[in-house]
Amino acid sequence: MNTLAQPLRSGKDWDEEVERYEFSQDDLSTVDAVDWPEELDLYRAMADNDPKFEDHWCEWEDFIYQNWLFLALEQSCHGGILLPPDQRAIRLQSCPEATLGKLRWLFELCPVHVKAHLALRWYWLMRIDRARRTGNPMWQPMLFSVTSNAALPSRPSNV
Repeated sequence: MNTLAQPLRSGKDWDEEVERYEFSQDDLSTVDAVDWPEELDLYRAMADNDPKFEDHWCEWEDFIYQNWLFLALEQSCHGGILLPPDQRAIRLQSCPEATLGKLRWLFELCPVHVKAHLALRWYWLMRIDRARRTGNPMWQPMLFSVTSNAALPSRPSNV
């Protein structure tokens, strides 16, 4: 019997993980104490000089929360810093299409300095919550399902 790995497209594991998230006010204090990565210093300076930063922050924070984008945003980061688009695409390949559409909206329209702050915040909020729930801050969606496919030829054992 031959097997074939096929990408999952249901996004069920994404939906389940998002539903498990439990907001805790205490986590906000912890996140506020996180060291700001040097790579984001420019965005901090931009925020400090933007008189509308707090308005933008509130607007986009609400958008993220109302559309349950926090998991997708966290998975778009490494260490709280947004990954380049090609790396995000790999991590988000099994994310539900409806979530991806809203996430694209966020990536395209949210001011870059606001997006950097929000990504860092949600990265740590999700990781703190997951560590509390599971003992491990890491999460990965199931990307492949192995299914039987008798039509494929066998691979020689000496290869």
